[in-house]
Amino acid sequence: MAKPTSKSAVRHEMVMGQLMEAAEQLFAQQGVAGTSLQELADAVGITRTGIYHYVKNKDEILEALVQDFTLETAEDMRSLAAQSDAPAIDRLHEAVRRTALKVAQHPRRFRLLLTSETSFPDALAKQYRQARRQTLTGLTDLVDQAIREGGARPVEPEIAAFSLLGAANWAAFWYPRDRGPGSKSPEEIATQLADNAVNGLRTERAGEGLQHVIGLLEEDLARLKRIATEA
Repeated sequence: MAKPTSKSAVRHEMVMGQLMEAAEQLFAQQGVAGTSLQELADAVGITRTGIYHYVKNKDEILEALVQDFTLETAEDMRSLAAQSDAPAIDRLHEAVRRTALKVAQHPRRFRLLLTSETSFPDALAKQYRQARRQTLTGLTDLVDQAIREGGARPVEPEIAAFSLLGAANWAAFWYPRDRGPGSKSPEEIATQLADNAVNGLRTERAGEGLQHVIGLLEEDLARLKRIATEA
């Protein structure tokens, strides 16, 4: 088999991108089961035989859609939660911004995945649900870190994480409202959503962060004393 050239690799990437766009539209309009490979091939201007150079079946297209969206988001959360080179509240802001950006760039894809889970093959459905749990876990961890560092108010981390995800994901149902001149770009929308959502968690006054950390330490110490007394 001949090695793919850079030209053929570029074409492969281009056609795959077109297939993803066509799948988003046709799956949303007709459902996954109601869409044929022939219709997908027609939508991007290739033959039914030609489509097999890119995907074997519709399941592979679904897998690519999930990989590019849900799995990458989960990996982003894990990576940001594991870092230590920036304050947790700033990494939390970046996590929300990235999530909102992906949703704002592909709102139709987000809605499609949300409503098509029952059409996923079992293995893909399991992978999809696991990635969503990992996204929530990573974001919850970031909130908890921010609280511990004094950068965020003492809230329930998981509830806060659900709220942040809701703010980011809801963009799929209202953006873009206006495609005319002066409309905000996905990048601008994502930054503003992250600002609004995360700023609501930030500690309000200079010095409050330090006092909050001291308060948490005192609570931990009191808890340890109770345990020692009961032992």
